[in-house]
Amino acid sequence: MNLDHYAYLMSEDFLSYHFCSEGPNGKIRKVILFTLVTMPSKSYYNLSFGDLDEEGKINDFVTSNNHDAEKVLATVARAVIVFTNNYPDAVVFAEGSTASRTRRYQMGINKFWNEIEPVFKVFGFVKSEGFKPFRSGMNYMAFAVKRKKM
Repeated sequence: MNLDHYAYLMSEDFLSYHFCSEGPNGKIRKVILFTLVTMPSKSYYNLSFGDLDEEGKINDFVTSNNHDAEKVLATVARAVIVFTNNYPDAVVFAEGSTASRTRRYQMGINKFWNEIEPVFKVFGFVKSEGFKPFRSGMNYMAFAVKRKKM
C-alpha cells in the first residue's frame, strides 16, 4: 500500500511506533504498540493505538479531530506491514475502543481491500460465530490479520 502516511520512530524490536498527527489542533503525539498475548491454545499480538498522554500512556478514547484520520490510519497500516515483515507468522488482533472506531477500521479495510487482500488473510469477529474470513457487508466487532505466505 502506497498511501500517504506519517513518518514514525520505531523500536528496535518493531513492537512500538511513535509519530505526530498534524492538523488544526496542532501536533498530537500518537503511539502504536504490538503486545504479545499468550494463551494455552494460541498466541497473538494485540494492536494498541491512540494518543500518548502526559504520563506516557495510550489514550484510545480521545478524539483528536485533527482532520487527518485517513493519514493516521495509513500510518497504522504501515506499522502493521513493517511489523509483519519482521514477525511473518504473527497474528495481529485489532478492536476499536468504541463501536464507531471499529466501524471506521472496517470501512478502511473495505476501502483498501484490493491492496490488503494480496498480502494479508483478514478475519472479522462476529459474536455468534467467532472469527470468519472477512467479507464486505458484514459488521464485525474486531479483526485479525495474518500475512500470507509469499
